[in-house]
Amino acid sequence: MITERTKVREQDPQERARNFEEVSLGFNLEEAKTEAARCLHCKNPRCVGACPVGIDIPGFISHLKEGDVIGAATVIAKDSSLPAVCGRVCPQETQCEGSCILGIKGESVAIGNLERFTADWCRENGHSAEAAEMDKPGKGEKVAIIGSGPAGLACASDLAKWGYDVTIFEALHKIGGVLVYGIPEFRLPKDSVLQHEINEVLKLGVKIETDVIIGRTVTIDELFDKEGFKAVFIGTGAGLPKFMGIPGENLNGVFSANEFLTRNNLMKAYRDDYLTPILAGKKVCVVGGGNVAMDAARTALRLGAEVHVIYRRTEVE
Repeated sequence: MITERTKVREQDPQERARNFEEVSLGFNLEEAKTEAARCLHCKNPRCVGACPVGIDIPGFISHLKEGDVIGAATVIAKDSSLPAVCGRVCPQETQCEGSCILGIKGESVAIGNLERFTADWCRENGHSAEAAEMDKPGKGEKVAIIGSGPAGLACASDLAKWGYDVTIFEALHKIGGVLVYGIPEFRLPKDSVLQHEINEVLKLGVKIETDVIIGRTVTIDELFDKEGFKAVFIGTGAGLPKFMGIPGENLNGVFSANEFLTRNNLMKAYRDDYLTPILAGKKVCVVGGGNVAMDAARTALRLGAEVHVIYRRTEVE
């Protein structure tokens, strides 16, 4: 049995600090097969229970071990509509990989990277596992999804597979919610990866209306009474950022991470051909140490700033 985790190829740190290209380059087929061979195929796989959508992880890894990528994709598609996204940005270290038995005395199986490889291979080779799952007759009942973030897209995909007539209503002009405005390009490429995942959902017959603010453009009552929807799923995301309540928060040059990332990711502040600059200075302080804070810090670094992170806990935490 292979004990060492297969290393994922990445951009050189000195190079990636100066561009917004994806940092992780992912596995190739041979690397994926090698990593898949590390799986113990536990009788009671803890990784499945730790996966929020319950993917048959040993099942899809078994296919990858034999080089059967389409088989792996078919297994994943039964439970997940966004494998290329989840393979990149899910916190696997605290979920599936955090529960892997190999992680007790060594390194867990790289489940996230195997999921990502499967999805990327399908995209690059023109295979649609989502469309293959579309096998239920139409029910003729309309369901409205408010919000086109990961929850809305996943809900819409499942409902469409079950035969419902689904329409997503998005307040912004771009589809994807936090995936498009909150996660930097170097972690989740928008045009090549995210848009493909969205297109896969649209192939199921899901309709999307952008620039629709529920409560202003149309009300929930109107969706039921005038538009004929039988059910409404509300997936509007986390909402407004929470500030610390300290002096100086309203000064010029102080941004919430939400605004900073939105202006970079959605308004393309990092590109010279967009008139949406955000950094006036070259010294940036980021307060916080979570994923969002790190995304903001890494983005500021790529914009040419000297970045300082202030965190209330220890560096290890």
